[in-house]
Amino acid sequence: MTGSSQKCEVLVIGAGPAGLAAAAAAREAGADVICLDLFARPGGQYGMQPASPASRFEAVSQVAEGRAAAARCLELGVKLLTETEVFWAEPGFRVFARQGQEALVIEANQMIVASGAMERPIPFDGWTLPGVMTAGAAQRLIKANGTLPGNSTVLAGSGPFLFAVADTFAKAGLRLRAYVELQGLGSRLLPLFVRHPSRLKEAAGLLRGLRATGASLHRRHVVVEALGGQRLEAVRLAPIGGDGKPQRSRSFTIDGVDSLCIGYGFQPVIDVTSALGAEHRHDTLLGGWRCVADPLTGATSVAGLYAAGETTGIGGAGPARLSGRIAGLGAAAGAGKTARADEIARLARQLADARDFAQGLARLFPFPGHLVDELSPSGTLCRCEDVSRADVEAAIDDGAGDALAVKMWTRAGMGPCQGRICGSSLAELVARRIGVSVAEAGCNRPHMPLRPVPLSIAGAALAQADGGCIR
Repeated sequence: MTGSSQKCEVLVIGAGPAGLAAAAAAREAGADVICLDLFARPGGQYGMQPASPASRFEAVSQVAEGRAAAARCLELGVKLLTETEVFWAEPGFRVFARQGQEALVIEANQMIVASGAMERPIPFDGWTLPGVMTAGAAQRLIKANGTLPGNSTVLAGSGPFLFAVADTFAKAGLRLRAYVELQGLGSRLLPLFVRHPSRLKEAAGLLRGLRATGASLHRRHVVVEALGGQRLEAVRLAPIGGDGKPQRSRSFTIDGVDSLCIGYGFQPVIDVTSALGAEHRHDTLLGGWRCVADPLTGATSVAGLYAAGETTGIGGAGPARLSGRIAGLGAAAGAGKTARADEIARLARQLADARDFAQGLARLFPFPGHLVDELSPSGTLCRCEDVSRADVEAAIDDGAGDALAVKMWTRAGMGPCQGRICGSSLAELVARRIGVSVAEAGCNRPHMPLRPVPLSIAGAALAQADGGCIR
């Protein structure tokens, strides 16, 4: 198999709200720009494009925004590469990718990482049963593919994204059996919307969507177990006590369930920025480990490397677009182009306000990492390598003092997902077991390849590099 190579002044990884905004800004400033994305259609999770123009989601505002952002990039002359999966990156900047069944190497003078976010699951007994999926996966099935997650669905977890998923069910004309929210908010939301009244209309629309699903509401409850034989058949719920823990003595079962969609928020995707050696910090309000970027330029601690959107901390589409444009202008300036200082100052002010709202929501929906304690000793923590909670605790008792050591002891996080699914909960369990902070417990370190790739494609990509190997 052979590979191909391309060069550009600015390479943008990710074609969601942040990546498309970054690509457009850099191109407007005069830079030669390539923007690549893993999925078949640009737009990201927020501006997800349906597979068919006949989809009822085709006219939804988020879809229209994503379509317009992609069209703007094409109009400006940005080279958009879809179905392109990065499996390694090295200083320089040289990126190794898989584009369909072909190998691709891209070299750039400046790089912007806008790789977005992924969900942050919390393992519970039965979470590996067929029929159990993340809330985001359910949304993608419905919006992008027109596929139903099931005929009798429970939506559960915590956070504002659940409202958006419920709204997706409503727009698709689907009913929900139950909506289960860990938090009982009541009037706690009011002060936040008083500070940000422009967000009231959107919130009201999402609440109408939830009501339209016909779901029974279970506030201050949590899923403690998914039940079934060969696949999901029932879901067990428990109310939350004053100590924040499930009251199992008061638990009850919802029978006849064939799909459980569950989500507890998002975590930044930082594999590329980590591989390139940028500075990262752990911030609970921003989704955990995030890449540190200058709010006025998007620059990271690595010269020529910029980060934008959820990669720099969870905040939603609004902050992502703003930080993307800032990073695009910053990278263009790094490539010798001229950026308007007055526009950057305006964008920075807007970004600060947008992030204030996002962090206010995060305080109201804190990540419930303590729920990892509810997983039984035999329960699966790492699905890829079939590692149980008992396996992890035995490794800790034997001397593993952080998440990396547990990974070496047990192989938790070494499977195809490279710890993306279990990494957060693994760190939570390590931290709670040995009495340190989650930040001190550490996180997964990137290794080649960042994502599974056939050896033939990896070999062809490496053959394009100097000397046929990674520097």
